[in-house]
Amino acid sequence: MASTATRARVVDAALACLATDGLRRTTVDDIAAAAGISRATLYRAFPGGRETILAAVVDDQTDRLLGAVGAASDASDDLRGALVAGLVAAAAFVIGHRAVERLMFDEPATLLTHLEFERFDRVLATLSSRAAPLLARFLDAAAAERAAEFATRVAVSYLLQPSDEVDLLEPAEVARLVDRFVLPGVEAAATSGETISTKLS
Repeated sequence: MASTATRARVVDAALACLATDGLRRTTVDDIAAAAGISRATLYRAFPGGRETILAAVVDDQTDRLLGAVGAASDASDDLRGALVAGLVAAAAFVIGHRAVERLMFDEPATLLTHLEFERFDRVLATLSSRAAPLLARFLDAAAAERAAEFATRVAVSYLLQPSDEVDLLEPAEVARLVDRFVLPGVEAAATSGETISTKLS
C-alpha cells in the first residue's frame, strides 16, 4: 500500500496540473510526471486512477478551506462576527485558488455540472454539515447546521455570480449580507425549541 506521503504528493501534483492545464486536459500521465513518480506507483496510491485522485483533491481542498474558515471564525466572540469572518476567509481561499479560477473562467460548464440540481444539494449538504460544528459554540446542533447552510448558499451564489455591489473580501460588505440573508434564517431556525445561545450582534 502506498505511503501517506506518496498520496499527498500525488494530490499536490494533481492540483498543480489542474491549475495549469484545467480539468479536461489533465491526465494520469501528467499527474505522475508532476509528482515525479511512475504510473505504477501512482496507481498503487490510487487504484481507481484519475477519478479517485480528483476526489482526493476535492477532499484535501475542502479540509483546507474549512480549516481557514474555522481559524477565522474562532477569533470572533459572537455569531455574527464568526459568520462574517468565516465568509471572508472562504472567499479569500476560493478567489486566490488557481485551480478554481482556471475552472471558473476557462471551463465554467465543467464546474457548473457539479453545481446543478441534486448535485448542488449534495455539495451544500456536505459543506453545511462540515461547517456546522464551527458554529456549535453559539447554536444548538440543528440551528448551527441551518446557519451553515444559509452562509454556504450566500457564499456560493456570490462567488459564482459576483456583484459589483458586494466585495466578499470586505468585512463591512459581508456583514451587510449576513444581516440581510443569514441571520434572519438563523432566527427562523431557532423556533420550535431551537435556541440561539448568543447575541446576534
